[in-house]
Amino acid sequence: MDIKKFVKLNDKGEIEFDESGFQSSLDSEISRAVDKYANGKGKDEIRKKLEEEAKLSAEEKLKAEKEEFEKYKLQTKIEINQAKAKAKLENKGFTEKEVEFLLSTVNDDEEKSLSNIDTLVEERTKFISDTQKNAIEKLQQQQQSSGSKPLPTPDNNDAPKTATRTKADILNHYRPKQN
Repeated sequence: MDIKKFVKLNDKGEIEFDESGFQSSLDSEISRAVDKYANGKGKDEIRKKLEEEAKLSAEEKLKAEKEEFEKYKLQTKIEINQAKAKAKLENKGFTEKEVEFLLSTVNDDEEKSLSNIDTLVEERTKFISDTQKNAIEKLQQQQQSSGSKPLPTPDNNDAPKTATRTKADILNHYRPKQN
């Protein structure tokens, strides 16, 4: 017998239990068991089922179902928050292992979890940007001191398109290595 059929959530958010429906369903289960027993079939099976039913009252079953539902609801919230966090981490310079670790820190508190992820993304973006600027400046200084033409900067569109190293080569050199 499925107890879920007799448990409903009312408009106030309270759980209601349909005792009359449960009792009629229980009576029909008992009558089927009696019929089966009278025919000599499944005595042990019927005895075990009835003993288990007697052990757990309807209230205990309801409590167990409610606890199971709360666990499911909590897990679902965490999974939704992890999906949102993963979307924010994509293409932001994090390795798969870093993303996996960061997702393990996400919990059911959406605001706090996503706020932490946003802060990490901002810091990583700032770090990458600063690293790019420093690398370009360092290479330009090296080229100026060696007497060769400077690398084009993002603001200098008139600069020659060829150089000894491209911006992508420089950036790839300073990016974290993925395993």
